[in-house]
Amino acid sequence: KWPNLYYSTSAFAPNHYPDDIVQFANTRGADKVMYAGYFPAGLSLDRIFRDMPYVPFREHVWPKFLHDNAVRVFGLEE
Repeated sequence: KWPNLYYSTSAFAPNHYPDDIVQFANTRGADKVMYAGYFPAGLSLDRIFRDMPYVPFREHVWPKFLHDNAVRVFGLEE
């Protein structure tokens, strides 16, 4: 419905990502959700990296979430 609308995870600790967003990413929204950190304003890198492995994304979602979607959306060079 909205081809240019994306969701970023800024201001959320990984263990507090909304269940609806995780479910969306794991189904039809893998190309619409991308990582955005909250460092240094709120969360330490230790906290982010400690919590991230427990986010229940499916295996195919991780590369898109952490890299591919941002490269595509922002037109970044690889």
